[in-house]
Amino acid sequence: MIHYGKLLFCMLMLIGPLDAKKEDKKAAPKPLPEICMGDAKAPILIIDYSSLACNHCADFHLHILSKLKSKYITPGYVRLMFRDFPGDQVSLQAHQIAWSKGEMKYLDFVQLLYEHQDKWLSAKDPIAALKTFVVQHGISAEQFDKALKDQELLDKIINTRLEGQQKYKITATPTLVINTKIYPNALTLQEIDDILEPLLKPIKEKEKTEKKSKKKGK
Repeated sequence: MIHYGKLLFCMLMLIGPLDAKKEDKKAAPKPLPEICMGDAKAPILIIDYSSLACNHCADFHLHILSKLKSKYITPGYVRLMFRDFPGDQVSLQAHQIAWSKGEMKYLDFVQLLYEHQDKWLSAKDPIAALKTFVVQHGISAEQFDKALKDQELLDKIINTRLEGQQKYKITATPTLVINTKIYPNALTLQEIDDILEPLLKPIKEKEKTEKKSKKKGK
């Protein structure tokens, strides 16, 4: 888990202060596209705030997400929404790269960067290592450079992060927001089960009753 109470100030200093007068004259950037898994009508909404430089976030995406998908998302019980929450300049640029091929490829690159997180993040120059890595996986050097120079994209990622802080008081990754309740810890699948099953109990009981009624009707 990464705590970001002090890192936000450092990150914004690295990015550069916003000019309030200029910001007043231009419209705020459109938000990032919502990247989701699951039925929009699912009874439970989980928002996953994560950082590509967080090893606990990597563990969630690599070892828990697939089980969560088969157990809750595919059956229609959960809708999972992904939101960027970078905590420093390296993770911020990694998130920019994840968006470089558009929203249709976003989760593919998030998965790829988490799978190889130790290789690029532990390098002496993580961004140079990241560039070398992604160029081998479908992102050209030109696309890489363009993504890092994309001020609008950067503003959108920062705004998503700030919204998470302001709306849900998020200070660390990973943080899951489950039907508006905040869980600022790296949860195991069992712990997620313990949260979701009581919420789903009346829904599953109703499903059982309806199945029994249909059988009797036959």
